[in-house]
Amino acid sequence: MDLSIVIPNFNGERLLPELLSDIGRALGSGLSWEVIVADDASTDSSVPLIRGGYPWVKLIQGKENLGFGGNCNRGGEASRGEFLAFVNTDIRFDSDPFLPLIEALASDASLFALMPLIFAEGLNRIENLNRIWKRRGLVWLRPRLDLPLSHVPEVQSALERQAVVPAPLCGAFFVCRRGLFDELGGFAREFGPAYWEDVDLGLRAEAGQYGVAVVPRILVRHLHSRTMDTALGDRRKRSLLLRNQALLIERHLDRLAPLPWYRWYLALRLPQRILAGELATAASYWRLICGCRRKRSYARM
Repeated sequence: MDLSIVIPNFNGERLLPELLSDIGRALGSGLSWEVIVADDASTDSSVPLIRGGYPWVKLIQGKENLGFGGNCNRGGEASRGEFLAFVNTDIRFDSDPFLPLIEALASDASLFALMPLIFAEGLNRIENLNRIWKRRGLVWLRPRLDLPLSHVPEVQSALERQAVVPAPLCGAFFVCRRGLFDELGGFAREFGPAYWEDVDLGLRAEAGQYGVAVVPRILVRHLHSRTMDTALGDRRKRSLLLRNQALLIERHLDRLAPLPWYRWYLALRLPQRILAGELATAASYWRLICGCRRKRSYARM
């Protein structure tokens, strides 16, 4: 089989029908494919919706909520395709993004994963043309400032001579080589339930000399965090972003170097995280300050 499309789902009853319609329209006879919905112990009617209305979808029903990365791994383990596509429930597209991404991957053995341009409707800009930005002891994803990210045709025109554009991995939509995904151990369990696990996976691939990039001629739309905002809430989301940002630095400090004066900056931030009750983040800061980073584990959830 050529392609397995894995859709991680948690309470996506309202989002799934339109996405599955898009996929059904887009996929033609050019590929052999399967669609897998990996359900992360949803409490809405997602499961009966799939069972009753989409017999061509393989449903993997999780009894335990694993979060984004663990649920993606669960779907990946049930797949049979040479290539894996991970697609959030809040992604939309008008034409087939899968075949051109697979063709581009197949033509370059140095690539691990490719993404289309992902236009975040809530942000009104392309969200996955980013750079890792190092500032005051931490790392961030910063949008490319040299491109008009709110205007897709202008971005595509500016990048028309580049078949692929290197960028950090964005988990909202990407296609990757199944064999390499398995070799890397999938998404790392430490980042559960969500955030920065996609960047971590991309950095691990790059450490093995495999690239991650955007194909600028292909476009999908993203309703942007519609699922996570509902599931987590603002405070929990911010806490997870900070915790996993620190964890990413722990795991990839050598690759992210130089990170000037990071111990000094983290020491200044440490009391804030303790007072906020974010003890896991504070523990990562402390390990980085002391130079005793936690050993990396690539085991799946």
